[in-house]
Amino acid sequence: MPGPKLSSSILASLTAVALLASCAPSPEGERRSAASSALTVRDRIAACEQDPRVIAGLVTREICAGADIFFRETFEGNGRTCGSCHPVENNFTIDIPFIDALIDSNPFDPLFIFEWDPELTELETFELKTNALVRENVDGFEDLDRKYVMRGVQHTLSLATTIAPDPANGTADVPVQRTGWSGDGAPGDGSLRQFLTGGITQHLPRDLGREPGGAFRLPTEQELDLVLAYQMSLGRTNELDLTKVNLTDPEANEGRLAFLDPQRGRCNVCHSNAGANHMDSRRNRNLDTGTRTAPGTNDRYGVLDGGFGGKGKAEPDIDVLEGFDEGTYTGFTGYGDGTFNVPPIIEAVDTPPFFHSNAFGPDIEGAVHYYTLSFFRDSPAGKELEERFGSPIAFPDSDIIKIGRFLRVLNAAFNLDLAKQRLEAAQVLALRFRDTRDDVQRRLMELAEVEIDDALKVLAIPTTPLHPPASERLHLAKAEIAAGIGATRWSQRLGRIVSAIAQVQSARDQFGANITYRLGRGNLMY
Repeated sequence: MPGPKLSSSILASLTAVALLASCAPSPEGERRSAASSALTVRDRIAACEQDPRVIAGLVTREICAGADIFFRETFEGNGRTCGSCHPVENNFTIDIPFIDALIDSNPFDPLFIFEWDPELTELETFELKTNALVRENVDGFEDLDRKYVMRGVQHTLSLATTIAPDPANGTADVPVQRTGWSGDGAPGDGSLRQFLTGGITQHLPRDLGREPGGAFRLPTEQELDLVLAYQMSLGRTNELDLTKVNLTDPEANEGRLAFLDPQRGRCNVCHSNAGANHMDSRRNRNLDTGTRTAPGTNDRYGVLDGGFGGKGKAEPDIDVLEGFDEGTYTGFTGYGDGTFNVPPIIEAVDTPPFFHSNAFGPDIEGAVHYYTLSFFRDSPAGKELEERFGSPIAFPDSDIIKIGRFLRVLNAAFNLDLAKQRLEAAQVLALRFRDTRDDVQRRLMELAEVEIDDALKVLAIPTTPLHPPASERLHLAKAEIAAGIGATRWSQRLGRIVSAIAQVQSARDQFGANITYRLGRGNLMY
């Protein structure tokens, strides 16, 4: 560790890396358009070797370089990056509040390029701005006018825990990893590594002919590896053991029991330990839960969303609405088998609205309520649970509230762990580098505050708020962070960081026991 005065070589190195960081995304409401980067992988690795987070051992150079590609590389396309739809300051997804703020601050952000570029008018539809839905050609690009669906943007948190395919889905045509809402979101072998190629082709082209080398450039093998390393290090990297979790809020803890009880919620069967894996295999299973028939899942200008398995099919092969069409649609209306990928619930709580269509919300209780409706009870997944346990799923409204409280606590704890991770990283950097590259320290503090705000939001239930004393502590933490960001000297900033960490930990301690998350290092990148 350097002494009181940093060596000139380290100072020079950290100054050089500022060139890379100058392209870093601005805080929400101030996002700038990205420009195509001339940086090679070698350039990025070299710059990351001088990043203070890498020097301090907080992240690897590979994760650092992968994040730089994710947030700043346009692949010679239309100006969008992966971060355009997966912004770090919005839980790696987009929703209506985020879109509305971006419209106000930067109406010419590349996210909206379809509105002014005549080559890209059909890249999206009006539903991007009205429902935060993006246009997806998940079943192929051969019929652009008809063969597409509208889907919400999945976050990229905790992918290390969610993408191993369940053998129960069989082996025919099953991708090596489950990605995207229907579990078949990546081209080629279907791996998360290849998801980058699919994302560039779908969302970043300069024209809808989508020819590599003209409309965009394909990622190199090294870029694929680096972005994969970054994505696999986001969010949490472990599963909880809900049988050992104990919550101090009585209703939340009762919600935990209802979640686990097969004669009540039955939630733990498909969302083992509030994650994305099935309890029988501890792997991710595609299921037909009836969400395809729910209101709001259809876009009248394309086909209806039939979920997994539509690639290579010349004609629609599934009646998506299946008895719920009210005479509007008849016959085969979509491609696929009706199944969708199971998402992790811990992360879902503060990334509404819910399901692939953004049809349910605005809070987690609305998603829980879905499983009491005929859409789910009459679905193949609902019938499978009925056969397994001898009765249809049924739980009272009171359990909806309790399960919601339980999930809110898990999510709030996750948010606070992310906040603490970033604050502790800022503390390490302040101690080691003082005021050199203090922009990194401040940005980590800003992103910690984003997570605290998320926690405050999920704890603030209008009827009976969760843990009011904890919320008071979090407001104190926010005040410390604000003062630290405004501090002009590293020692002042450090003191505020230390105080903020203490307040966050004090709030977190009030939730209960054994809510233990292991966090990936990618959470420190932006």
